[in-house]
Amino acid sequence: MKRLWLTVIFLASALFALDAQTLEDARNMYRAGLYEEALPIFEKNLKKKPKTPSLNQWYGVCLYETGRKAEAEKYLKIAASGKIPESYRYLAGVCFEQYRFVEAVNYFSRYIGYLSNRKDGAADVSTYELWATQAELGAQMLSKVQRVQVIDSMVVDKDDFFLHYKLSPEVGSLHTYESLVGEERPEAGPVFQAQRRDKILYAVPDGDAGYEIVSRIRLGDGTYGEEESLDDMNTLYDENYPFLLTDGVTLYFASNEEDRTLGGYDIFVSRYNINTYEFSIPEPLPMPFNSPYDDYMMAVDEVNRVGWFASNRYQPDGKVCLYIFIYEEEPEFLAPDEAPERLLPLARLSSIRDTWAEGADYRPLLEKIARMQTPREERPARNAMTFVVSDGVVYTSLSQFKNKTARDLYVKSRELRRLISASENELGRLREAYAAGKNLSETAARIQELENLLQTLYPQPDDYENQSRQAEMSHLLQGK
Repeated sequence: MKRLWLTVIFLASALFALDAQTLEDARNMYRAGLYEEALPIFEKNLKKKPKTPSLNQWYGVCLYETGRKAEAEKYLKIAASGKIPESYRYLAGVCFEQYRFVEAVNYFSRYIGYLSNRKDGAADVSTYELWATQAELGAQMLSKVQRVQVIDSMVVDKDDFFLHYKLSPEVGSLHTYESLVGEERPEAGPVFQAQRRDKILYAVPDGDAGYEIVSRIRLGDGTYGEEESLDDMNTLYDENYPFLLTDGVTLYFASNEEDRTLGGYDIFVSRYNINTYEFSIPEPLPMPFNSPYDDYMMAVDEVNRVGWFASNRYQPDGKVCLYIFIYEEEPEFLAPDEAPERLLPLARLSSIRDTWAEGADYRPLLEKIARMQTPREERPARNAMTFVVSDGVVYTSLSQFKNKTARDLYVKSRELRRLISASENELGRLREAYAAGKNLSETAARIQELENLLQTLYPQPDDYENQSRQAEMSHLLQGK
């Protein structure tokens, strides 16, 4: 009997030592970032001491770091009640992803306060101040969520996602750089080609400044001119995924400028001012277009009245979700005091069915889009450009200009002619809408605005061509 008792005591001691060692091993795994390996050991110990703040902290962080963030909140809150500072930053992350931005700001502030009192924490303060700023931006955006009808979505590979967009040829098209320009350039972003096929926009790396958006004019021989940076748009961060509306003025693009986004890429819009020759200060689109994830490549098909954009929200690595929505020129917004259980799912696009209008049937429109073909690249006829400089001197390509100022003036005249054409087309559609009795007051105001604009624009292309002609002739005469 005595031997039996000694055996039991020995086994109990061994098990106790094993538990103690196992917890220490788990802590070492935790420090090494091996959260998945440490998780079951912390769980076992937590069942014995469910109210211990440190165990709840370790277990909650392991849940968070292994992707089970919603589950982690319960345990991190117990850790926070025990005043474990690291719990604040993880709780901020949980709240941020759940669009509880005000709570996220509070937790970030508590963690920043903790870091500020540490001698070795000053270097990290700026990082968490930036995240707190992004959470504040999220809270602001949540107060103005656009009412959007998302009629379909599809998950595709990230590498060539833009080739799945189906757009009417009248609004432009998206291509790879190689397929359109005929040169290999794998670092170039998706290329937007304007509907007249005379201009392209895309992004390329700019050294330490990240990606920048550039434009190129198509020459008479079918090649493209030099890259011109859209300096008004570009920052020290990444600007990419441009798309220009048919008005030739409204530009959508994506940027990851840290203090103006929710994190990662957000979608922005800017408009070109033909009087100052500058783009307006870019404005971020509202939710649900933007989110704490990467959102980009907004494209609008004004013919079918639909838009497209891409996002990696809720997607595994290497995949993105394409959303197709009804495009509204005059968007509506949810009331700021909308109940959270209604507001948050729409802001997050938790379910596209919840965005549908009551009784709406989107099948005919989706079937029409499905039947559309990806636009095929067609090279224009050679010598499509004809510019008479003087008797006996006729240019059929931009590369023939000898004077850069003259070339730029001629390019400006062509851009203005495109803007006039786009404005005339829009004016025609609006007059038809007015005759049909649609949105009379808004339509009448826009018609008047376009008529005034066109009266200003009509003489400008000829003026720029005359200036171009004079500058080129002056340069040619000086060269003789």
